[in-house]
Amino acid sequence: MADLRKPGAAIALVALVAGTGALSSPASADAQRRAPAGDAATIGAELDLTYRVRANRGEGSCRLPDGRVGGEQPCAEAEIVLSTSRPLALAGRDIYFSQVDPVALTSNDGAHVEHINGDLHVLRFASDAPPLQPGENRRIPFVVGGVILTRAKVMPNYYVVDPQGDAVIIDSTREVASDYQGRKALPHLAPLPRPLRQSSRDLTPIETPELVGAENRDVSFVAEAVDSGIIPTPSQVERDPDGARLDLARGFTLRGDARLTAALAPAMARLEALGVPQVGDGIPLVVQTDPALGPEAYRLRITGEAVSIAASDTAGAFYAVQSLAALMRPGHRDVPALAVEDSPRFGFRGLHLDIARNFHGPETIRALIDQMAAYKLNRLHLHLADDEGWRLAIEGLPELTEVGARRCHDLEEDECLLPQLGSGPLAEGSGSGYLSAEDYVGLLRYAAERQVEVIPSLDMPGHSRAAVRVMDARYRKLIAAGQPEEEAARFLLSDPADTTRYRSIQHYSDNTINVCRPSTYRFVGHVLDRLIAMHEQAGAPLERYHIGADETAGAWVESPICRELLASGEGPSKLEDLGGYFIARVAKMVADGGVIPAAWSDGLSHVDPAALPDRVQSNVWGTLAGGGALTAHRHANLGWDVVLSIPDALYFDMPYSAHPEEGGYDWAIRRAPTRKLFSMMPGNLPALAAYWRDRDERALTIDDRPGGGDAAHRPLDEGRAFTGIQGHLWTETIRDRETLGYQLFPRMFALAERAWHRPSWEVPYDHSGARIGFGDPLIGADRRAAMAADWNRFASIIGAKELPKLAASGWSFRLPTVGVVRADGGLQTRVAIPGLLIQCDGGTGWTDLERCAPGPDGKVQLRTALTADGPYGRAFTVKIAAGERVTRAE
Repeated sequence: MADLRKPGAAIALVALVAGTGALSSPASADAQRRAPAGDAATIGAELDLTYRVRANRGEGSCRLPDGRVGGEQPCAEAEIVLSTSRPLALAGRDIYFSQVDPVALTSNDGAHVEHINGDLHVLRFASDAPPLQPGENRRIPFVVGGVILTRAKVMPNYYVVDPQGDAVIIDSTREVASDYQGRKALPHLAPLPRPLRQSSRDLTPIETPELVGAENRDVSFVAEAVDSGIIPTPSQVERDPDGARLDLARGFTLRGDARLTAALAPAMARLEALGVPQVGDGIPLVVQTDPALGPEAYRLRITGEAVSIAASDTAGAFYAVQSLAALMRPGHRDVPALAVEDSPRFGFRGLHLDIARNFHGPETIRALIDQMAAYKLNRLHLHLADDEGWRLAIEGLPELTEVGARRCHDLEEDECLLPQLGSGPLAEGSGSGYLSAEDYVGLLRYAAERQVEVIPSLDMPGHSRAAVRVMDARYRKLIAAGQPEEEAARFLLSDPADTTRYRSIQHYSDNTINVCRPSTYRFVGHVLDRLIAMHEQAGAPLERYHIGADETAGAWVESPICRELLASGEGPSKLEDLGGYFIARVAKMVADGGVIPAAWSDGLSHVDPAALPDRVQSNVWGTLAGGGALTAHRHANLGWDVVLSIPDALYFDMPYSAHPEEGGYDWAIRRAPTRKLFSMMPGNLPALAAYWRDRDERALTIDDRPGGGDAAHRPLDEGRAFTGIQGHLWTETIRDRETLGYQLFPRMFALAERAWHRPSWEVPYDHSGARIGFGDPLIGADRRAAMAADWNRFASIIGAKELPKLAASGWSFRLPTVGVVRADGGLQTRVAIPGLLIQCDGGTGWTDLERCAPGPDGKVQLRTALTADGPYGRAFTVKIAAGERVTRAE
């Protein structure tokens, strides 16, 4: 590791705005920006940079033009191509860029690529590199240690550093607006080569109009489901037999139990936003207490003259009003008379938001909480720290946000962290930012008013580079200021004498906290105490704290401090037990504070259950092919609170479809559409093997029998059940709210549906255990038909009511692509969410499908739209034979 006493020479690129968590950069204010002394600004403006993938090789053996061949791991042959309209000097200039999979082999002919740390790379030019001339295409080939199948693995904001040290973004690598909602375009990325496969094993079909049509052949609009439809679906709904309706034009007058009505302000505000205000002499909305109802349960009665609600707690009353709002359809001023009896399937209905990789501020988080509350999700797992940033101000440790909440071009990391994930050289944009204590307390109060509990997470001991590097910088600063060693190292998280060489899953060499230092636990205790205090200040006591504890790399091997601990008899005696030692020790600290410790399942799997507190939450995030179902059963049988986090469908950073323009990483699954999550059976994970496939689209088999998977396995015990289900939005590729909305919606609606409502088609779990494979008769034709009919009901409601509400609230979302099937001598459209507009362009501009004619080449573009004026979905091009027409199937 680097000498912690080494003085930093970096310039301060960012100044704090007093009293807030906002950041101000010299580059964001002309009055503060100094004029570059070198030519970085000229290069940034004039250089045309293209990133091209020449070939993906899933079996390895990628080759450079000079004949050198890489190893056997999956790889891509890639190149950066430089051109210009005016001569540009390159010698002595460096181009920094984010490359998600590291460069494994590089050219040395006048320029080469080096890996710095994480995803940061640098393209260095030889001292005698000739200037780039107009008309020249200078190619720098290299081999990437992974395949590149979607735009998500290529980052924006490459930047050049000149010999004077000035750093400027290369304009040709900036993101630009796309022609469809929710995605940005990368002009510097050349079209990706086919085939788009992980390897020869990969059978994943690439999204085409024909594939979309075939997979949605059974989709149709169910008009009668929309009027009385509520998402998530209630337990029971009974419509008035006479078809009575309630006219909402008069507004509502809220009456009843003061304890319950006092908690309804946010829900009533949503009604008002939908056009039905609270007035002094309106429709009676009467709320009463019924102690016989369970937690969060409610009764809702709507007649032609009034609305009545019964609940035993504030959450139940709140959700009853949200169900009333769910009945409302934009553009309509009445709702049907009906009776609802409702209660949730799971008490834990969670959504995880990562604001560490890319920062999303209080306004976005509040807007997200509003949507969670509207669809009865009640746990916000807020991921506040990771390798790429620390996003919460902690009293007594200002460096955590002064340095750890900023990314900029400071290679010593005294003033900020290294740029990552395409954040560029300046501490601005989504790479930088944090929540002040005031911000966080305000969010806690806002969430509590909407029946949402915030679960903070500061990932440790892996995924902790931000904290480790910041505490290193703090140590250096205090030593330089003359502080004694003991005080300077008070919160140090690393061992300066540790010579261990490792690489984390995200390719960091220094992202793991040293678990053997006493100062590590002093740091954890300090942060935990401040977290508890902020929750108390908000009036929302900290109920659960998520340790993280996943993906710990092979650290500590050469740490003298760890050798001393292993030999002392005061801790574990084996190196491989150090990770479990940390998790157990921190879990006890959390529990001693009256808080439930939570962690990712892989970390907990390496801890002796006897060393953990009696109550622990395990987020099970293994894929089904990787044993996720068996882990969920094993942890539930230990009596732990198991929250299903299965990434096959519950990771919203995964692509909706296998298409090069879709966003998100694909390490778990290459396509995770909304309908897949809707089809999930949370109470019977093995049954999913009958109709879900693995990452390569190959058949799954889950052996849940006693001894299946491993000799110690046993099925889920009678009387055991999962605590809940959680969707996850990791933000490595999500730099703005528009993209966040695209990845989240409409999948969040399906999450809410599966978290709240048990469908009639779910197969009961067999506690004796079973081995289930793809096509198992357990999921027969009748059950598949019931699933399809339920999807048509659900999707019709989403398209007709929920997407318009989202648009009105300022959220972006993914509109489905248009599929086609051949029928009746022509092409018929099929769309996963029925009832949307379908537009067509034959070369003369977008118009209604019915008025569309193909161009001379017989081709048309098809896209969905919410309204004629947008927003729009991604377009597909189809070829129409002579005499054929394209018509709607619905």
